[in-house]
Amino acid sequence: MIAASNLNPRPVSDVAIKRAGSSQPWPQTLTKRLQNENVARMNAIRPMLRTLKAGETLYFQGDECRNVHVLLDGWAFRHRSLEDGRRQILDFALPGVVFGLAAKGVVTHSVETLTPCTFSVFSRDRLFELFHAVPALSLCVVELMADAETRAFEHLTSVGRRTARERVANLLLELLQRARDAQPTKSVDRVALPLMQPHIADALGLASETVCRVLAAMRKDGILILRGRKLEVLDMQRMTKEAGVEPESPAVRGRPVHESSREHAGVARIRIRAAISA
Repeated sequence: MIAASNLNPRPVSDVAIKRAGSSQPWPQTLTKRLQNENVARMNAIRPMLRTLKAGETLYFQGDECRNVHVLLDGWAFRHRSLEDGRRQILDFALPGVVFGLAAKGVVTHSVETLTPCTFSVFSRDRLFELFHAVPALSLCVVELMADAETRAFEHLTSVGRRTARERVANLLLELLQRARDAQPTKSVDRVALPLMQPHIADALGLASETVCRVLAAMRKDGILILRGRKLEVLDMQRMTKEAGVEPESPAVRGRPVHESSREHAGVARIRIRAAISA
């Protein structure tokens, strides 16, 4: 396990924690399926807020897990670091992601911000009170954790079996669609992407030079442009083909392209609706 003192983080702001107010909305990923009365209950149990600047650390690999944090605004990422300083980015976090639910009380990764971020801070007891008051919220959190597990499987597949070009396309498509889900009113093929090439490289097990060459080739082929921390997809059909996922399915689900997959998905949706209605 790596000690925090070996990582040389940016210091956390002296005014990082404050009492929550009503001006900070809950992320749509947590509230879009809830009824208005449940959202009102959530607003009545507002926790403390913690704000971090870009490049600051929420917690370190090996820290004791005392609180649960919900990302309300901004981008962050989970990562693990080896003794020699090499880093593996495990996942990128957008609003609605929950941090600090370590089963054994010690976190096995660090969390660093990509942009200025705001987090809700709960004690575990306080979080359980919120789940008791809004049972549907606990299901939303479980679904988000299941999505994170699916992304982890997808990322492992990329690192283990996909080419460099396929890895980059798959990750960028995933982030595009997650960002679009977080802010549905934004453009469908253009999004602010606060990543640099080393972040992409560390997430995909590639050298930064390899990522640079891949992005240049995809720009030349008229597929996408990643410049100035903004992603623009020029040809969505080719992008999804490069990524190896269905055009109509979120890349975060990572389903490979099979002829019968749409039929199976339709049957599954019918069965789920029938079970809910029963």
